[in-house]
Amino acid sequence: MIAEQKGNQWVQRLLNEEQRASGWFRLAAGFFDFIFLSLILITTSAITTFWMIVQSEAPSDNIVFIRKYMWENEFHLYLINWTVIVIVFLMIHVLYAFKGKRTIGMKIVDLYVYNEDAEKPSGVQFFCREMLKYLLFPFFLMSFGRKRRTLYDKWTKTYLVK
Repeated sequence: MIAEQKGNQWVQRLLNEEQRASGWFRLAAGFFDFIFLSLILITTSAITTFWMIVQSEAPSDNIVFIRKYMWENEFHLYLINWTVIVIVFLMIHVLYAFKGKRTIGMKIVDLYVYNEDAEKPSGVQFFCREMLKYLLFPFFLMSFGRKRRTLYDKWTKTYLVK
């Protein structure tokens, strides 16, 4: 009985539009996520670019020549570089999805994601939500509306609450 009341309380909280995260909270969380992700990806890019230069068989020490040489003769190094960056990007989001179900920005701004049953979403549901955020970014503006729910939240059947 107590668990059922607690569940109903969370369902009521999710249905209460005032408890949902507004666009400003989402924007703040997104800013922190962007900073964190940028730092990780810039570091990864620096490491993989250094690796590319070391692996290159270009007959010169001029960096401009090496870059042109790699583009024309060792394009596979670029493919490896971008593959590593994409894998790091996806792994960060997989860790979010299967570890805490919250991004760094959500933790800083104190936001939580719940599904329509007022439970933490599954890892797959959270991962899909995060990937749809990038694809449907313009629909983020819906969070400034009265219902405070974006298209990617509707599609993944989740709510972002404060």
